[in-house]
Amino acid sequence: MVNFKPILLHVLVWILPLFVHGQQQLTGRVLNDANEPIAGASVFVKGTTQGVTTDASGSFQLAAQGDSLSVTFIGYKPQTVAIVGQTNFTILLETDDQFLEDVVVVGYGTQNRATVTGSISEVKGDDLIKSPQPNLSNSLAGRFSGLVATNRGGEPGYDGSQLRIRGASTTGNTDILIVVDGVPGQVGGLERLDPNDIESVTILKDAAAAVYGSRAANGVILVTTRKGKQGKPTVSYSFNQGFSSPTRLPTMADAATYAEIRNEIDYYNNPAGGMNQFYSEDDIQKFRDGSDPFRFPNTDWQKEVLSETALQNQHNLSVSGGTERTRYFVSAGTLMQDGIFKDGVTKYNQYNFRSNIDMDVTDRFKAGLSVAGREEKRKFPTVGAGEIFRNIYRAYPTILSRYENGYPSTGIENNNPVMMVTDAGGTNLNPKLVFNGILRASYDLPFVDGLMLDGFLAIDKSQESGKNFITPYLVYNYDVSSDQYESRNVGETKAQLQQFQENTSLMTANIKLNYEQSFGDHNVKAFAAYEQSERTLSRLEAGRRNFPTSLTPEISQGGTALEDRTNAGLSWRESRVSFITRANYDYKQRYLLEAQLRIDGSSIFPPESRFGYFPGVSVGWRMSEEDWFNTRLINDLKLRASYGELGGDNISANQFVNNYIFNNAYTIGNSIYPGVDLYKLANPAITWEVSKKTDVGLNARFLDKFDLEFVYFNEKRSNILLPRNASIPGVIGISNPYDAETLVPAENIGRVDNNGIEATLGYQHRGNFNFGVAGNVTYVKSNVVFRDEAPGIPDWQKETGNPLNTYLLYRSIGIFRTQEDLDNYPHVQGAGLGDLIFEDYNQDGEITADDMVRTNLGNIPQLTFGLTLNASYKNFDLSTVFSGQGRSRQYILSEAGTVGNFYSTWAENRWSPNNVDGTYPKVNERASSAISGGLFRNDFWLFNTAFIRLKNIELGYTIPTSVIERIGLNRVRLYANGFNVFTITGLKNFDPEGDNESGHFYPQQRIFNLGINIGF
Repeated sequence: MVNFKPILLHVLVWILPLFVHGQQQLTGRVLNDANEPIAGASVFVKGTTQGVTTDASGSFQLAAQGDSLSVTFIGYKPQTVAIVGQTNFTILLETDDQFLEDVVVVGYGTQNRATVTGSISEVKGDDLIKSPQPNLSNSLAGRFSGLVATNRGGEPGYDGSQLRIRGASTTGNTDILIVVDGVPGQVGGLERLDPNDIESVTILKDAAAAVYGSRAANGVILVTTRKGKQGKPTVSYSFNQGFSSPTRLPTMADAATYAEIRNEIDYYNNPAGGMNQFYSEDDIQKFRDGSDPFRFPNTDWQKEVLSETALQNQHNLSVSGGTERTRYFVSAGTLMQDGIFKDGVTKYNQYNFRSNIDMDVTDRFKAGLSVAGREEKRKFPTVGAGEIFRNIYRAYPTILSRYENGYPSTGIENNNPVMMVTDAGGTNLNPKLVFNGILRASYDLPFVDGLMLDGFLAIDKSQESGKNFITPYLVYNYDVSSDQYESRNVGETKAQLQQFQENTSLMTANIKLNYEQSFGDHNVKAFAAYEQSERTLSRLEAGRRNFPTSLTPEISQGGTALEDRTNAGLSWRESRVSFITRANYDYKQRYLLEAQLRIDGSSIFPPESRFGYFPGVSVGWRMSEEDWFNTRLINDLKLRASYGELGGDNISANQFVNNYIFNNAYTIGNSIYPGVDLYKLANPAITWEVSKKTDVGLNARFLDKFDLEFVYFNEKRSNILLPRNASIPGVIGISNPYDAETLVPAENIGRVDNNGIEATLGYQHRGNFNFGVAGNVTYVKSNVVFRDEAPGIPDWQKETGNPLNTYLLYRSIGIFRTQEDLDNYPHVQGAGLGDLIFEDYNQDGEITADDMVRTNLGNIPQLTFGLTLNASYKNFDLSTVFSGQGRSRQYILSEAGTVGNFYSTWAENRWSPNNVDGTYPKVNERASSAISGGLFRNDFWLFNTAFIRLKNIELGYTIPTSVIERIGLNRVRLYANGFNVFTITGLKNFDPEGDNESGHFYPQQRIFNLGINIGF
């Protein structure tokens, strides 16, 4: 019989030390080459998924089983440290000079930032999630040079910023091409992406965008989503609760002031009647002192309709990790935004998910699958936000919002905004579903080192629908003489329904052959690709009136008469084919060259001229890499220049053929037949806009802590699609009886130049106290070189030679305060005391349309700037973003008079017989048709919209690891942040980012957030 005891004893002798070794508790710190702690470094047992990240002091604790530790951090060389015989470590990481400022995403690939020769800016997703603004586009302002991000309104679900790269260079479409995970024009776009899913956002501003050809003239934004990394599963959860309120609202005239204004208006129309034709002095006093609040109220309609704050919140849960062969990132998120209306129905809800999985199937073959989906649920009242705020500002302060018995008043012209925001008039539902799927694969070809084939197939779909069910309701007017309430119906007497559904799909296929190799000091990187895509859209609309009851809001339940029914529909398909190539060469990362060419074909254009060629070339010289460059002050210095020709094809389809509509009807015998009418003549020569972009710039790093970028850019845009209407005499009879356009098609005749400068200067200090600051500024000015203008127009009125989006206005130079002023200066017919004085610009002794002058500024800012600051000390961190603009103007004239209330700025400073020194013109029945108002559009109402704004600020605190590890957590961070915290501007009544000429829009929002991030 075999005696196992000696065998077992020997086994235990060998196993027990290993077991004890596996239970070792390792501690240590990770430092840089200046002996400063590195927070966030990865410390793993080599060959396993056991690992942690260092805390703010660079410290780590790890129960390890293995022979060595692997330590990595971006920008530093990886370090491997033996475990045997040690339990406490001090690990020094060396700066990775080859990595130099990390890798940046570019079109169809990545590049080392040191060798980039184009104008490219980037922001990391970790910075974007520090903004409480749920719309991703609003988080970009102030962070880049060259990007103009203007938030025109704050309505939940439609609160995105208007994005422009280096201003505007065309009278046509200015939309930027959005590329998400390599898919150009991905359905769903950028705005509603969950910032927790974003790895980086990159902006291509010059010839670097030429790789996107005919869609890149307005610039390109690249969005890269997060992917998993090798390591044990990491679970992250974040939640924030926000409180939003308008950044700025106009103060309106109170009831007593408005009553005085009504008297003045009547006096101007009938001076013989005196100053108290509408209200007596006793009435005005009652408005002022509140002694009879029922008959003489002082209603603040903003307080009646708007809440102090609205709620919003976000949840996000993600899991990431992987093995040597498979990596994954999976996330899900929710978003809720309430409107700012009391008892309002406005609400936005979003539910989104994303899954990015990457697999190394073999050492050479890799595959990946990205799937994302989103449900957007919008709910609004049946009246748009602009109309609601129009009536809030117009509603008479002399009328109650509700009577004592609860009846709603007539407000203004039977529009009571207290009721308009509720579901009394029905609801407008606007849901949307978005799906994005990408299948990727790559294969390292074995027969040539550095040769790789990759590609992707992307399928995108969206389904948007709208259901606007409008129901009648009653408002009331109190008749003092009869002591009765008179009911008035709002809208039609019976319910009506407008409904639509729109389906969009995009399929994109790309295959690319890549080559990357080094030959001694010579480095080559190149690719050639083929890409094709097809986008389709179909839309169905239907409407019904005269519903028998409001209880059945379905299209089939509406009225059956022919006049009760409306139906419409449309569909289109757009396809593209592209051949793309790019080559990069550098010698010792000192002399840099990049050349690219894209050949695009599009179904938008005629078959015989569908293909265009879009080249780009850029060069760079890293002067600091020269042997003779040995100054210690400058660590890196690069000079670069680029030139590219890009296209703009975002125009309506089918312009190369005659367009017809079913419009007229013909009677033949006793029957009526539909007729087909010519709507628009064909332009068989239609083509894309061409943008020729030139950049010259430098990048420098000096004193190891400062980074500088300076760029001069010039763009010449030609072939802009414009009509020739102005130069075609009306007597030739080429007109269109069906709308305001002519039968003449648009032609590629417009030209605009655009040039300017960009500069960025940053400073970063790392140590126990980390601190960084970076400022950026952009100045850009457009110039209309040619657009078709009527012969004989005065030079001072031409758009040609001026920036885009300017105004044609009379110049106001004062107010007629005395009869002597009126007698001594030319004026328009009907002008009187208290009206504006218009400059006789052409000095012909009279005020005519020839005295209108083109302004030199418009509502596209020529100057934009930003400042970012970040700091951290121990477990605290702080980040701020300032943004601003200058050299911009916005025309705003309120809808005031007997048709509505006045802003207090006008009401309190108006000229009147009792206030001849007033700084605003006299009031009128309707501002839009007044001599000093809209009848003679003038620059008195042109406001300077320059501002400086604290766009974002966040203060965070990370709870020490020693506290939270007892409950199984790796990281807990608490934070508070704010968006649009304060604004310094000379504009009093509205937010300076608005662009509505009447001021009727859902106001931009100031948001304060409290949140938590948990990792385990």
